[in-house]
Amino acid sequence: MSQYTPTSGTILQIEPQSNTGTQDGCSLRLTLQTLDQGLVQVTVTGSTYVLDNQLLRTGDQITCFYSLLAPVPLIYPPLYRALAIVPTPAGTYASLDVFTQTSYNNQFANSDNTLLLNLFKQTSVTLPNGQPFLGSLSGHLLLVTYGATTRSIPAQTTPDRVIVFCNT
Repeated sequence: MSQYTPTSGTILQIEPQSNTGTQDGCSLRLTLQTLDQGLVQVTVTGSTYVLDNQLLRTGDQITCFYSLLAPVPLIYPPLYRALAIVPTPAGTYASLDVFTQTSYNNQFANSDNTLLLNLFKQTSVTLPNGQPFLGSLSGHLLLVTYGATTRSIPAQTTPDRVIVFCNT
């Protein structure tokens, strides 16, 4: 099972997160309307990875990933600390998980074996800073964006992009 879980929704509000001391102004709080959880609040810090450093705006469809191991206050709406944010307009999906190579060449399965990636030479595989990743993907934390999947178990897809996080 993945340590990271997504929540997807539409940004309703963006406001500065008030902190004390030197961190004041360094965080944002997003309010999302999700289909599965209703209202959700997400904290975005300077260390949150936002795909392509895209400016987030109200009305954007996004997927936020947070750690299942991180503490979460027992409040409503729930408040999560985002590790990664991916804009996901209709027909776009994202996954953040550790993938391992299968017995088939250029196929990688996520930790709970529900998503199988079929990689081709045209697949963009980069580091978070945009530089190409030239190593083996197996065992790394990957942020994957993709479109359609098969209805098989596990679902299979050809990813649009793969971002490799080396230090997790």
